[in-house]
Amino acid sequence: MIKSIAVAGKGGTGKTTIAALILNCLLKKSSGPILVIDADPDANLGFLLGIKVEQTLGDIREEMLEEIKNFPAGMDKNQYIEAGLHQILEEAKGFDLLTMGRGEGSGCYCYLNSLVRKFADDLIPMYRWIVMDNEAGLEHISRRTTSNVDVLFVVVNENPLSIETARSIEKITRGMERDIGKKFIITNKVKPERLEKIRENIKDIGIEYLGDVPPDEKLEEMIFNGESLLNLNDSPSLNSVCKIIDTVLSRENVSV
Repeated sequence: MIKSIAVAGKGGTGKTTIAALILNCLLKKSSGPILVIDADPDANLGFLLGIKVEQTLGDIREEMLEEIKNFPAGMDKNQYIEAGLHQILEEAKGFDLLTMGRGEGSGCYCYLNSLVRKFADDLIPMYRWIVMDNEAGLEHISRRTTSNVDVLFVVVNENPLSIETARSIEKITRGMERDIGKKFIITNKVKPERLEKIRENIKDIGIEYLGDVPPDEKLEEMIFNGESLLNLNDSPSLNSVCKIIDTVLSRENVSV
């Protein structure tokens, strides 16, 4: 059963925007709570959702690494750390946002990462859906610091390097069948006259092409004005993303 949906791709392809639109679609369709994970170090998803992120997992991990060195004997480190992890969950209407933030510094994070994995695993059953905006390298998935992924959307645009990134993602995920289910390519903001050429160029990647998200002036205007994309209704980009989601769910006979 499909539960988690992740988005990856080269920087600048619009994958964070696609993740926000996927959340918009699911909120309009779904009755269950949704966990949104911003696993891109740039951490821009909160902005597109109209949420001011106060603290990321990267921030709190660095703080805790220093603090646990000076813990008094007998104090429960696990409870302290888990309480801190819960504090970084941003609660919103219909969903919670977990922002991963920057990667690890120079210290030893083995103990903390094991608690992060446990924290993530304990969170998952509480939600109907997981939506993840991932970095191109998929580090958080490959290192199991976030949940497994049922559907991975790889976003490609007119930049030829985005196609090469898609090839790299296919190679990275080739041996991760236990962690990643189905993979699809989505084109984003491609001029109509260039779409067929791009579709031809991605045929040999080995990932099924599922659809195109067209340029959308209404969406761009909302981003420019700092408006939440969750307020976007009946626009070309949103309608395309919702159609793509419907296609995936109908194939698996999943109802929202």
